[in-house]
Amino acid sequence: MADNIFDIAVIGGGPAGLSAALTGRIRNKTVAIFNHLEFSPKLQKAHIVDNYPGMPEITGKGLMQQMSAHCLAHEPTLIKEKVLNIFPTEGTFTLLTPAQTYEARVIVIATGVVATALFEGERDYLGRGVSYCATCDGMFYRDKDVAIISYTQEEGEHEANFLGELCRNVYYLPQYKGEAPKLRSEKIKVLSGVRPKAIKGEGQVAGLVTDKEELKVDGVFILRQSDPVENILPGLELEGETIKVKRDMSTNIPGVFAAGDCTGKPWQIAKAAGEGLVAVLSAITYLEKSAK
Repeated sequence: MADNIFDIAVIGGGPAGLSAALTGRIRNKTVAIFNHLEFSPKLQKAHIVDNYPGMPEITGKGLMQQMSAHCLAHEPTLIKEKVLNIFPTEGTFTLLTPAQTYEARVIVIATGVVATALFEGERDYLGRGVSYCATCDGMFYRDKDVAIISYTQEEGEHEANFLGELCRNVYYLPQYKGEAPKLRSEKIKVLSGVRPKAIKGEGQVAGLVTDKEELKVDGVFILRQSDPVENILPGLELEGETIKVKRDMSTNIPGVFAAGDCTGKPWQIAKAAGEGLVAVLSAITYLEKSAK
């Protein structure tokens, strides 16, 4: 890949992201697809999908296996890291993950929707005690008390174990169903069945209110399958809770396109796949015009 800059960075590995990455590779562009979890865990849980043309009565897992295998056969660069921030730079975009940084000329956002409502106080205290990445921000909380609200088991346990080595007390609130968490440190207190309600403080986070009690903490880490997209790319124009796009799937930021559930209803596979195609074709047109 010339000068280590991807032509297209696709954020998300559901039907929209896979569709975009596939067509990008067919059009001979260098494509990075960022997908830190399984391909669309939400869709994989569907018992039967019977409205995707050409694939009658297929399971959600079967459909995602077919889609991902088809896409990966065309060899996009699969990066199993979570994109935390995107920054426009001179003629490109810089993408920050917990591990490193990447560059791309255009962006296709296909992150799906945040499956849970934001907590009261979450937006207010972002960067002032609220974080979406323990390995990024954990050092700020050495010898302090923190809470982790996790909707993903593997990522949640990894982050909890990391914080358990740094913090005085770690309250772990699993919001998923599954096996008992595998946690190493005695400093990690698992609060199963406890539902978070609000994040409180005065200028900085000072507490997490739950349906059982208020936890006195200095930081709250929230781990979802996808983060609020406006936190990933500041300045991105929204329409309600979803990304505002034109018919060519362009956003208000030049060089940034969006597709799939993150652009709004209907939340259907065929719609997502179609938008992924439109978004990447528009991105390629943008690249070609920029090159001139």
